[in-house]
Amino acid sequence: MNPYIEILRPNVAFLSVLGIVVGSLVSGAFSFPLLVALASIAAFLITGAGNAFNDYFDYRIDRVNRPGRPIPSGRISRRNAFNYAVIINLLGLGLASLVSLPFLEIAFLNTIVLFVYAWKLKAKPFVGNLSVAYLSASTFLAAGLITSGFSSLPGSAVFILSLISLFGTLGREIFKDIEDIKGDRLSGARTLPIMWGEGKSRTLAYASLYFACLLLILPLYFGMFGFPYLAGAAPAAALCIYAIKTPPAKTQRLIKKSMYLVFLGFILGSLL
Repeated sequence: MNPYIEILRPNVAFLSVLGIVVGSLVSGAFSFPLLVALASIAAFLITGAGNAFNDYFDYRIDRVNRPGRPIPSGRISRRNAFNYAVIINLLGLGLASLVSLPFLEIAFLNTIVLFVYAWKLKAKPFVGNLSVAYLSASTFLAAGLITSGFSSLPGSAVFILSLISLFGTLGREIFKDIEDIKGDRLSGARTLPIMWGEGKSRTLAYASLYFACLLLILPLYFGMFGFPYLAGAAPAAALCIYAIKTPPAKTQRLIKKSMYLVFLGFILGSLL
């Protein structure tokens, strides 16, 4: 793969596109396909730029944990990676400005969070994990802002979806830190498992995942969706519970798969 594409981590950036598409279906914004397309491309570019910034600042850690990435492998210089990330980010914000003012506002906020996370917050215990969880949840919130304002979000299905994403991603990020504890120790990072120990970190990750599973009940409880929603939500909860019993590397991958099932549930609930 071309290193300038690889450094954007397309598989990760695509999750933001998926969040925009699912969020627009849930919020009703999907009836404006041009705006959804612009929002999706903007989300991909801004997320990709954030990934490139992360690689720029984390090149020492990646030498240990992921030496095949573009910067530690020498396929892209740090300076070129930084300049490339700035250009990609500005393109994303330019497209976001064509969607709506509220969408641009959250896109700009996410740009700041992505940069500060890569620069300072990643090594901070819990704060870094919470930043990533917010960024994951914000794609659904952003989709709700394509045609509406911030006041329309509370109490909506897309808001519940964002909360599920927030707590599910928080648990997944903690498990990722447990998996990366060796490289993080060598780099001097102060992640949650290093500061609290693996036992307490696992407990917090479990609690976050269980809470995300409980939130899956809300769309049914409030009558937002019917039983078709359960076709995705029920297996998502089951997979998430099973994932807790697996090693950290496998756990975080299973949590990602369970989020796809959550997306399916919300799509079915919105359309059927």
